[in-house]
Amino acid sequence: MRRRWVRLGLLMLIAMGVVLPGTKAEATPPPPLAQYFPETGQSAVNYFWQFWKNTPNAMRVLGYPISLPFVQESFTEPGKFYLVQYFERAILEEHPENFNHPTNGNKYFVLGRLLGKELAKGRENEPAFKPVANPNNGTVWFPETQHTLTNTPGPFLTFWRNYGGLSVFGYPLSEPFQELNPDTGKVYWVQYFERNRFEYHPEEKPEFQVLLGLLGKQYYNEHKTEPKLAVKEWFFRYHTRAEAIPVDFIYGYNVQAFYQERDRLYQLVNNAAFGWIRQQAPWEDLQAADGTIYWGELDKVINDAHAKGIKVLLSVVRSPEWASENGTHGLPSRRNFPKFGDFMQRMAQRYKGKVQAYEIWNEQNYAIENGGVVAPAAYYVDMLEYAYKGVKAADPEAIVVSGSPTPTATNRTDIAVDELIYFAQMFAIPKFWNNVDVIGAHFGGTYNPPDTKWPDNPGPGPGWRDNSEFYWRRIEDVRQVLVNSGNGDRQIWVTEIGWATANTSPGFEYGNSNTIEEQGAYLERAMYMARYDYAPWVGAMFVWNLNFAVTSPDPLHETASFGVLNPDWSPRPAYTRLQQFAATHK
Repeated sequence: MRRRWVRLGLLMLIAMGVVLPGTKAEATPPPPLAQYFPETGQSAVNYFWQFWKNTPNAMRVLGYPISLPFVQESFTEPGKFYLVQYFERAILEEHPENFNHPTNGNKYFVLGRLLGKELAKGRENEPAFKPVANPNNGTVWFPETQHTLTNTPGPFLTFWRNYGGLSVFGYPLSEPFQELNPDTGKVYWVQYFERNRFEYHPEEKPEFQVLLGLLGKQYYNEHKTEPKLAVKEWFFRYHTRAEAIPVDFIYGYNVQAFYQERDRLYQLVNNAAFGWIRQQAPWEDLQAADGTIYWGELDKVINDAHAKGIKVLLSVVRSPEWASENGTHGLPSRRNFPKFGDFMQRMAQRYKGKVQAYEIWNEQNYAIENGGVVAPAAYYVDMLEYAYKGVKAADPEAIVVSGSPTPTATNRTDIAVDELIYFAQMFAIPKFWNNVDVIGAHFGGTYNPPDTKWPDNPGPGPGWRDNSEFYWRRIEDVRQVLVNSGNGDRQIWVTEIGWATANTSPGFEYGNSNTIEEQGAYLERAMYMARYDYAPWVGAMFVWNLNFAVTSPDPLHETASFGVLNPDWSPRPAYTRLQQFAATHK
C-alpha cells in the first residue's frame, strides 16, 4: 500500500540530489487518512490532517488547505527539505527529528513554518520589533525573543493560549503596534509571532475580535513565480475529490482458484481492471500434525497470480483437527497459538513479494465458521498477536488484516455475537492495535439498495429491513465504533461485499427479490460510496464473488447467486458495470 505523494516526493528529492535531514526515528506514515475540502479542492492529509483536527478552532487558526503535500526547501534552514502542506493561514511541515521524541512523543512532529518570522524579516530595527526588558510585574515575557504577550489592547494572550500556543503560533516577535491591512485598507492593532500575525478587531463579537492573517495564502501569492514554487503549480490547483485522495484504492474479487482454469480466471480479474484477489487458505488443508506443510496447489494459486501481476490477500482460516481445542475447525487452542504463529511465519516467508496481505481468520463472531462456538474477542486477539508477529518476522512489508466479523444483531455464543459489540470488544484491547495494520469487515445488502439504512431511510421490506445489519451502510456503524475507540485514523478493508440473486439456500431467500441488473447497479453504487463518500477510511473493496457460480455444483446455491459470472463463465451485468467503474475511478 503505497502513497502516491510519498513516491512523488522521493522522486523529486532524487532528481534534485537532496538528502532529507537526519532523523532520530523513522517517521512512518499512518494508515491513509484525509479530509477533502471542496471549497479549495484539496485534502488535509495524514499527520497534517491530525494536526488540523487537534488544533482548536482549526478553521480560524489554519484555514482550508490550499495545496496537496509536497517536498520543499526550508526558508529558515536552507539546505534542509521537509514535507509541507500549505493552508490559508499557515504552512505546516513535518519534522522527522521530532518523531517519537523520548519526552514529547509526536507533539512537535508537525510544526507551522515560521511565516511570521519570514514576513517580519528586515523589520528588526522598527520600535515594535526591538527587544524589551522583562517588566517583572506578572506580565508574560519570553526570554527566547524578549517580547511580552498580554491582553492589552486586544486579548492576544488569551487567544494564544486557547488556540494552540507555542506549537501553533510560536513566540512573539514584536510588541503590539498599529499597522495597515493592505486587504481592507484599515489600520489595526497587530502583533507578530514566529508563525502568524494577530489582528485586533474590536468591532467584532468578542469571540472573533482576534483574527489571523492569511499568511499561507499571502506567502504563496508573493512567491509563486519563483522557481522553487513555480514547479509546484500542480499541487496548488483545484483538485477533484478523486485526485485529492492520498492513496490508490484497492479493487478486489473473492475467487476460488484451487483446481480451476486459473489462466482464464486471472485474465478475467485483469480484464475487470481489478488488481487484487482474496483467496481463502484453510490451515487444515495445509499442515499435518507432525508439522509438515503441503504447499502444493496453494503454490500454484499464488505463483500463477504473481505471474499475471495480480496482488493477493490470503484469508487464513480453519484450524486442523489436531490444533483446535475440540477437534473441529475453530480457532486453535492456546497451546497451539505458537504453532499457528510459526505457520504464518513460514507462509509469509514462502510468499514474500507474491502475497501482499494476510487476513487472520474469517467471521470469528459467527459460530458456524468456528467449530460451533463464537471465539471471544480477547481470545481472538491473543491468537492474532502470534499471527501478526509471525508474518512481520518474515515479511515486514506484508499487510495484516484483522479477521472480518459478519453483520448480525444476534447475541448467542452458540450462534453469533453482534459484530458491533465484537468490534468494540476487540478495539478495547490495547494490544490489538499493535498487532494489526488494517481492520477487516464484511457487509451485505440483502435486497436493500445501497443508499438505504434503518431507521431513517429503510429498504422496501417486508423483511430484512428493521435493523442496520441488513444494509450496506452498516459500515457507517462500524466506522463509528472505530472512531469511538479513539482509532478513527485506522483504515477499514471490506473483504466481502455483495448482493445475492435467485437461489434455493435457506436463509438467503432475499436474493430472489434481486435481479441480476439490480445486483450490478447496487454493487456499482456501493463501490462509488466506498471510493469517494467513505474515502480514505475505506481503502479496499473485495466483491463477493467472481467465479463461485462456475465452481459450484449447484448453480442456485447462495454462493453462486452472489457471483458476477454465470456458470458458463459469461459476465453478468455486475461484472461489466464494475469493470467500467474500476477502469475510470482509480
